[in-house]
Amino acid sequence: MPRKAARFRISIKDLYRGDTFKIELIPSDRLWEDRRFLVRVNNRLSTRVDTVTLTEIFHRLRRWIVRRSQGRGEDHHSESR
Repeated sequence: MPRKAARFRISIKDLYRGDTFKIELIPSDRLWEDRRFLVRVNNRLSTRVDTVTLTEIFHRLRRWIVRRSQGRGEDHHSESR
C-alpha cells in the first residue's frame, strides 16, 4: 500500500540536546472526520493517538515542549544568579 502524503509537517529541533523531530499530519479518510488527522512522528504512525484535530496536536506539542524544557531550564537560571 502506498504511503499517504502529509498535508502539514512540523519540524522541531532541540538545540540543547541535538534531537530533531518531524511531525506529519495526514488527513483522515474516515467518514465524519474531515478535520481530523493521523499523526506520523519521525516516519512512524503514532501509537498514542488515533486521530487528532489541529487544536489537539498543538496542545500536545506545547505540553511536550514545556515538560521537556523544565529540567534543563532550571540549570540555566541558577547559573546566571
